[in-house]
Amino acid sequence: MARVQVLVIGGGAVGAGILRDLALRGMDALLLEQGDFCSGASGGNQGMLHSGARYAVKDPVSAKECAKESHILRSIAGPFIDDCGGMFVSLPGDDEGYPEAFLKGCGKAGVEVESLEIKEALLREPRLSNRIRSAIGVNDASIDPFSLALGNIESARIAGAKALNYQRVVRMKRGKSTVEEVHYQDAFSGEMKRIKPEIVVNAAGAWSAKVASLVQAQVPLALDKGSMVVVDGRYTHGLINRLRMPSDGDIIVPSHSTTILGTTSEAPGGVDGARASVEEVEKLRKECSAMLPGLESCRMVRAYARLRPLVDNGERGRDASRSFSIIEHSSSGSENMISLVGGKLTTYRLMAEKAVDVVSELLGDRARCRTAKEPLLVSSGAVTVRTIPNRSLERMRRKYGPRQAEVARHCQTHRGEERVCDCEEVLRGEISYFAGHPDVRTLSDIMRRTRAGMGYCQSSLCAFKILSAARKENSDENSRRLLEDFLAERRRGIEPVLEGEQLRQEIFRSYLLQGTYRLEREAAE
Repeated sequence: MARVQVLVIGGGAVGAGILRDLALRGMDALLLEQGDFCSGASGGNQGMLHSGARYAVKDPVSAKECAKESHILRSIAGPFIDDCGGMFVSLPGDDEGYPEAFLKGCGKAGVEVESLEIKEALLREPRLSNRIRSAIGVNDASIDPFSLALGNIESARIAGAKALNYQRVVRMKRGKSTVEEVHYQDAFSGEMKRIKPEIVVNAAGAWSAKVASLVQAQVPLALDKGSMVVVDGRYTHGLINRLRMPSDGDIIVPSHSTTILGTTSEAPGGVDGARASVEEVEKLRKECSAMLPGLESCRMVRAYARLRPLVDNGERGRDASRSFSIIEHSSSGSENMISLVGGKLTTYRLMAEKAVDVVSELLGDRARCRTAKEPLLVSSGAVTVRTIPNRSLERMRRKYGPRQAEVARHCQTHRGEERVCDCEEVLRGEISYFAGHPDVRTLSDIMRRTRAGMGYCQSSLCAFKILSAARKENSDENSRRLLEDFLAERRRGIEPVLEGEQLRQEIFRSYLLQGTYRLEREAAE
């Protein structure tokens, strides 16, 4: 049976950050993720790098954590961050006393702010409502969660760690006081494997309670569903927040070629299959349109939902803290296992540092954390490829960071300069580059790494091209399954936003896929 010093369960941003921290401290570590890396809550958030301002009044602990960590992430993960800034604005009817409390809270939490004249705010963001009553500039930013998590995985591997996706933990064997064995199963082959860890770190997010239950342990977990809407095009230069207590539909985030409206807060029906509803979509558009009237007639291309794994302190929804907690399970007979609950994407690195500090103490290891200062990946510098437009190279830099040069040269040497996804301007070589990686099993895996299929048409015009660029030794049957799974995943996000002309277009698309291409799953759904 294989052995490992530290086993990490969960491949979101926190699990990936823990793996990197362990590896940089010289520990032997393995990460297991039941799906693809960053396919859970980490990949389904709004992509906001918080300055801490949102929580300055109601959740000062989270505000301080975000304020500090946002500066650190800018220094270590700069290529994955769109440092576009942000603004909080109030409208008629909002609490007139809140701006003063907001500025006071930001000052206490160390959040940088700038009071703006209405004229200045409208110059910065011309699409803002001319009804705004006050505006405050903040140091928010947009961040690519997929690139961030995958960058941590790659950095950890370079430092000697191992990470496996599509490996679900199905059983843990407990001895008198420790977890002795962990059994996990490959999602595609069904192969079962066992490993003997010295320490187990449960970073499974919304699934952390299920993982802990395998050894009859408990975690104080309060799940909260948050839904978001993706709008075609960038409607703002920076992030826009409503200057009021956190509520539904008060954040607008520009992200790559889109704008993301968020978020809601509702009790979920369960751990799996969280989906946005039509009612949530309409509420988000209505609330965000109050700040940006142009959103009333925007084209919504997708809606999605994920579960926030909040700390259960007796509060729910908006009242629950966005800070985090580390739980040691020695009292329940698992002295070598800890679990993490809560936190934000912005504070993933801090969560990882604190968790690895606990692991180090359990192992008697005195190595110090290095993740606050060392860049995620070492850049090879700017690259120029004669056959690839500078616009495409810049997009690759934003998406792939230091890996930009390697991807661009693959496009050149493999005749991959043809554009496959027009919405996101993804080249054929980008698809084939990632299709050859052992982590990639599905077309959605390629999408998470390249953004192919994430844009205006939601893969309607590029799915077959993506499949063609990714195809190697796939049989016709396997290719059909890959395509149908990908289209089904995209369609689930499209359904809540369908109306008017979009609905007619989707009906035509459905008939085309059924009648011309004979895709049976499309017909069944």
